[in-house]
Amino acid sequence: MNTQLISYVWTAAIRDRLILSAVIVLALGLSLSVFLASSALTEKDQFASVLSAGGIRLISVLTLIVFTVFFVRKSIESKDIELLLSRPFKRTDFIISYAIAFSAIAVLFGIANGIALFLMGPHLFGLGHVVWVLSVTLEYILLINVAFLFGMMLSSAASAVMAVVGFYILSRMMGQLLGVIEAKTAHGVWKGLEYIMQMISILTPRLDLMGQTSWLIYGFENSTDIIWAIAQCGVLLLIILTIAFIDLTKKQF
Repeated sequence: MNTQLISYVWTAAIRDRLILSAVIVLALGLSLSVFLASSALTEKDQFASVLSAGGIRLISVLTLIVFTVFFVRKSIESKDIELLLSRPFKRTDFIISYAIAFSAIAVLFGIANGIALFLMGPHLFGLGHVVWVLSVTLEYILLINVAFLFGMMLSSAASAVMAVVGFYILSRMMGQLLGVIEAKTAHGVWKGLEYIMQMISILTPRLDLMGQTSWLIYGFENSTDIIWAIAQCGVLLLIILTIAFIDLTKKQF
């Protein structure tokens, strides 16, 4: 780990006004949620909490993905990474330091989400909200490192953003896809496609098990699914950083 590399990423985030933009966007999202919740006939506070949680989660994910991908691509194209790698430290330090810096930004967004939910309804805030914030923060950490990897590997920033968004959508839909597979009996080619999808599900994090809006209303009860999702995200994070290191060692700056 290199503190200079970490501070470099954070300086870039401050320079690009990432934090300020996130605060403004989150404030607008909360305002819109309160406005829409006002149309509910009953349980307006609960409706606003659920609507706000979904809105700020999506906004935070897109913000982190876009910032990370464009920052990495800009650093490569402007030769900033080449200059940094000319310093006397290993490339493993570069990957680890960048991963820590990006993960810290993701944690900051997770804390901001928790504060926003608390402000929406302090009387509703409980264990379910805490678990929701923690699981969503882990989701942010995973996605921002996936964005780091795709930003390093793909030459186009737009393609990298779309790839990460596609990965996120697949991860959120994996539960529904597996449910469809279990509910129907396939034959022939379709049976082979089912096996392929089941293999893909092993490497795809079950983000549908994390940040469930039902926790915000009914509280957190079952811990089995979330433990499996956390373990899967941890293993996948190690794989992502390993692939990023291999890709970096093969690049000739």
